[in-house]
Amino acid sequence: MFVSFGVLLTIGVFFGFITFLPFSWPTRAGLTAAAAIFASRVAILRYVFGGVGGIEAPKGLLYATSFFQGAVALLFLFGLFRLVAMGLTALLAFLPSPLGQFFELFKKGLGLPKVSLGLLVVALLASGVSLWQAAKVPVLKKSEVVINSWPKGLDGLTMAILADAHISRFFDRPWVEEVVDLTMAQKPDLILLPGDVVDGSVEQRAEDVAPLARLSAPYGVFAIVGNHEYYSGLMEWLPAFERLGFKTLYNSHALVFPFGVPLILAGVTDLTALDSRFNLPGPDLAKALEGAPKAPVVLMEHRPSRARQNAKDPRVTIQISGHTHGGMLPGLKALVAKVNDGFVVGWYDVGDLKLFVHPGLGLWNGFPMRLFDPSEITIVTVRAA
Repeated sequence: MFVSFGVLLTIGVFFGFITFLPFSWPTRAGLTAAAAIFASRVAILRYVFGGVGGIEAPKGLLYATSFFQGAVALLFLFGLFRLVAMGLTALLAFLPSPLGQFFELFKKGLGLPKVSLGLLVVALLASGVSLWQAAKVPVLKKSEVVINSWPKGLDGLTMAILADAHISRFFDRPWVEEVVDLTMAQKPDLILLPGDVVDGSVEQRAEDVAPLARLSAPYGVFAIVGNHEYYSGLMEWLPAFERLGFKTLYNSHALVFPFGVPLILAGVTDLTALDSRFNLPGPDLAKALEGAPKAPVVLMEHRPSRARQNAKDPRVTIQISGHTHGGMLPGLKALVAKVNDGFVVGWYDVGDLKLFVHPGLGLWNGFPMRLFDPSEITIVTVRAA
């Protein structure tokens, strides 16, 4: 998959960008080779350093290669738009003059070297900004949701949502400490971690995850597993999460009593469990709620794509998900939404169910870009109508 991704990016950059440069073919070949290296960054780092997407590489190398990978990815997109625009203007050039002449000149202008230079400058600047937005400590954001069926006794309940931390060499201990400090300063009633907490084995991440032990809330800290927990050694992480003080909801639920009112926290596994590499229990809402008393249910499921299915169970009031990282880039949001049943970030009404898709704290090393889509620590306040 990583190699195929690299080949696709390289082909796009060659035809949409490099061929328009006023250089000799040996120079263009060298630029194509450089683009191929950075486009295949994940495959190369994974082969050399191991880990989930090469995440065990030195931090400085991760940052440097991420910057150039981002620039190549943006040049691929710019080049694609350029080729489409040139194709359209070539068709429009057959219109009667003066319109036909105008589009012919416009097509020629798109192929000028100075256009390529402009695209390169924009790609480098945008890649730098997107890498900075991806790597920085998340902002604190407060969100309020009103629910008709929410009990009056639970009005004002606050939940800190910490999805997709992807703790790794990229997002290491100092970053985790700041996230914990910002979260604890808000004094939430509940803290929820809806999957993809870590990238790497328990041994590799022991130092980086240690600050998570300071997370505490009056009614508990609850976690579920995301797809990256499976890639990182799920069976070792489940007891590790318990040692950090999390109650891990693995197709199970917990009954808590905020302000003396019963509330059910439920969690299901991730669809990755069904992969032939793992053959573990997939998400099972019926099992998660087995034996649960009558009370509002806050469900955590890492992916939002099954929200419509979960909404068929009238007991589920709120679903908290992550996985999408908010879409990451403006042009990518539509694609991310499409593969997640239309859900990408924020609140959605799914029948009587309220779905919240968290934009994430961190990112996977394979595509560490955020442009106009900041990471956040979200404090959700739930209000009764």
